[in-house]
Amino acid sequence: MENRLEVLRSEIDKLIMETQPEKDKFCYTRLFVSHLYGVSHFCAMLAVRRKLNVELAVTCGMLHDIYSLTHDSSKNHAVKGSEQAKSLLISLNLYTDEEIDLITAAVSRHSDKDSIHEPYDELLKDADVLSHCFYNPDFAPDSWEVERYKKLLAELRCNRAE
Repeated sequence: MENRLEVLRSEIDKLIMETQPEKDKFCYTRLFVSHLYGVSHFCAMLAVRRKLNVELAVTCGMLHDIYSLTHDSSKNHAVKGSEQAKSLLISLNLYTDEEIDLITAAVSRHSDKDSIHEPYDELLKDADVLSHCFYNPDFAPDSWEVERYKKLLAELRCNRAE
């Protein structure tokens, strides 16, 4: 049986190489790949903590900004990205319809940090916030993520001095 995460990562690498302009490839790709992997790592950690499927959580993290990565735009990237993620997952023929629905729902909702949705949606939102907040600990969290970040620190029993 193929390792689904490695197959997915290989496909994302191909997308990066195909879609990024050569002159901007290094800087742009470095930031996005760092963010995608960072979010996927936080997804894995939170999935273990919350007793969710780690592989599906990591898959959500790897795909959450796929539209921004391939289209150089963040406008409505969550919904557009869920459509792109669905096409990619179907083409891989490694995921069930139920798994694809779960993953694409999380991707489509990950920008709506003010609402509460399903467990994988919340996990992805939280992992995205952790990635933003730990990118550079000297930067204050954005106003839209402060409350979620505080709840995450409490959940993880982290006492971060401000």
